[in-house]
Formats: sequence, structure tokens, C-alpha cells
Amino acid sequence: MNRPAPLGEDRLPLSGVRVMVTRARSQARELVEKIEALGGEAYVFPLLKMVPPADTGPLDDAIARLDAFDWVMFTSVNGVRFFLERMRQLGVSPDRMTARVAAVGPKTAAELDKHGWTADVIPSDYVAEGMLAALRGRLAPGQRVLLPRADIARKTLPDELRRMGLQVTEVDAYETVIDGEGALEAAERLRRGEIDAIAFTSSSTVQHFMQVMAPYGLDGLLASVRIACIGPVTAKTAKRLGLPVHAVAREYTVDGLLQALTANLGGDVHGTHI
Repeated sequence: MNRPAPLGEDRLPLSGVRVMVTRARSQARELVEKIEALGGEAYVFPLLKMVPPADTGPLDDAIARLDAFDWVMFTSVNGVRFFLERMRQLGVSPDRMTARVAAVGPKTAAELDKHGWTADVIPSDYVAEGMLAALRGRLAPGQRVLLPRADIARKTLPDELRRMGLQVTEVDAYETVIDGEGALEAAERLRRGEIDAIAFTSSSTVQHFMQVMAPYGLDGLLASVRIACIGPVTAKTAKRLGLPVHAVAREYTVDGLLQALTANLGGDVHGTHI
């Protein structure tokens, strides 16, 4: 495995390190550019595609009743994009939003802001549990909550909101489907030792990785590869599926993931080592 040499004037934290990026192709650019800015080489192996839901009925009904909700809670940038795109297709103006809005993190809040929506709540921990902690004291039993999310989203947030006495409407704003057309090339790169680290940005990227790589046999392919996860939920999924986890981001963002990866490779002091 290539490890960064001691940092000098001409060395960058990830110099010579080859990182497999598993994000959807439409979202990979930010991570790729930041890896390259740190001196690394990024190999994009997209494992996800985000597509509109096959059945838009529940989403369309929620949009038609948008002014009936007290809260709309977004748990991803994709949720915002697909929700607003469907509103546009239905001819519904963003001005129809009268509810308070919660965003799982600053990137999601920034996407809302592009369309004139301001997040009333942004947690410090960018996961469902963090959102729940930030919302406590702001919610009241009987309030109506809309959750436009991915079809595979965790149930932690809606289940806990219901336990708190809120009326929760969950709708699929988009569906996550597997994208493994590059699996053969990825397996060959791993077999030839051309990948030093794999960056997983969600539990679904881990699950899809295991699924599409199964025919090629993972035994031995990952012996010298470092696994970095964007947060504890993703890391838990990786461990459950038998992957070694070497670094977990403390801040559940692309920057946090890169800090953890750099730390594990010896070029930084941030992140969590496993």
C-alpha cells in the first residue's frame, strides 16, 4: 500500500494515495476534487443511482397538502433536490412552503437556501439522532411532520417522532438503485493492488459494494486496503457485513471523511482510528 511520505514543502497529505470513491457519479465530483487537492488519486466506482420514485402518488399528495404540515424535515441534499423538482413538475411554487424546516446538516441547509427556504433547525451531528436532539423542545404532540426521503432511509427519525406524539407522513422523494457496471474493473484494480483506500459515504454504498463484488471474491482483495467511513452508521454497516473499518469521520461530511482518511494514513491528527 502506498503511504504518504513525511510531509515537506512539496508533499501533500495524500500524495500518491489511490482512493476508490463509491458515491453516485452525480455526487462524486466534490470528493474527487478534494482528494486530488490533497495530492491523492481518485478512482470513481459509483455504486448508487438516484432516480424518481416509481410511484409518485404519495409524494404528489404530500406536495398538494404542503401547507397542512407544521414541519418538513430533510435528511439529505438529494431529498431536497428531488422534492423541489417534483414540485416544479407539478407547477407548485416553493412559496407554498409555510412549515418550519429542519435540515440534517449544512449541505442540506445550503441546498434549501438556493431555493429560498431557510432551515430553522440544523443539528451539530449530521444524522437522525442529531436531528432529534436538536428538535427536542421545539416539537409538540399532535404536530404534523412531512419526511421526504430515500426509499431506503432508516426508520430511526420517523419512529422516534411518532413516539413523541407527532403525526408523521413519510414519502419517497427518490429511490436508490444499485449501479455496479464498473465492478469488473474495480475488482481488477483491487487485485493488482492499485487501490490503497476505499471511501464509503453511506450504508447503501457499503451494501451495494458487497453485492456487486461478491462474484469476484473479496478474500485477499482488501488485505492492504484501508476502509474509511463517513460516520458511525456507515461504519456499523461495514462491520456487520464483514469489512474491516480503519477510519471513521468525526464530522459526518466529505471533509470529515477526508480528515479521518488522512489521519489513518499518517498525514494528519484528526479523525478516528479503529
